[in-house]
Amino acid sequence: MRRVTVESDVRTSLYFVRHGLADSNVGQRFGGWSPAPLTELGHRQAHAAGAALVARAPTAIVSSDIVRARQTAEAIAAAVGLPIELHHGLRERSVGIFDGMSFADAQAQHPEEWARLIARDQAEAPGGGETVDTVFARVGAAVDEIAAQHAGGRIVVVTHGIALFHAFAHVCGLGSPRGVQRVFVLADNASISHFEHRAVDGVGHWRLHSLNDTAHLAGVA
Repeated sequence: MRRVTVESDVRTSLYFVRHGLADSNVGQRFGGWSPAPLTELGHRQAHAAGAALVARAPTAIVSSDIVRARQTAEAIAAAVGLPIELHHGLRERSVGIFDGMSFADAQAQHPEEWARLIARDQAEAPGGGETVDTVFARVGAAVDEIAAQHAGGRIVVVTHGIALFHAFAHVCGLGSPRGVQRVFVLADNASISHFEHRAVDGVGHWRLHSLNDTAHLAGVA
């Protein structure tokens, strides 16, 4: 696991929650930084995640400021009775001109950019979007900042599918997921993943307790 230097020996739990099902997830659209809201099912999933997190006794909620994540965080906040801190660093990857666009329209209107994106060109950032390296650096910095600012706490971190994958790659020391990927993680909507940061002799270590826990979503439809 990746090591991070810290000042004191403490354990900090981060409960990563992917937002509930959003319009972009069911409409064959790029979510990105678009204002796609949760669907009715997504709202129910968010409330189920909140109910499941009550037993974890969280001490803080930090969320991406994009609508679908913020709506998920609001449902969790209502369940656990905590305010929400918004963090730009937890946003999903922006694909620029493709944000909010249907896959079909993106391919038809911007065929060259589409081809490069689908080919996983690591340098491709359609129309002002972000490269893979940019997202990895942004998300990794956000995770380290949240762990440091809330050291010793139990933090709910509400984010997005690709952003959560970058968080996983960061804490596991895999580096930016460029080129041929040997591992890929795409957490389900409203799933909970538990990462723990522990400092030993002033050096921080990450431990992965659980990934993509969806037990709380059983029967949610």
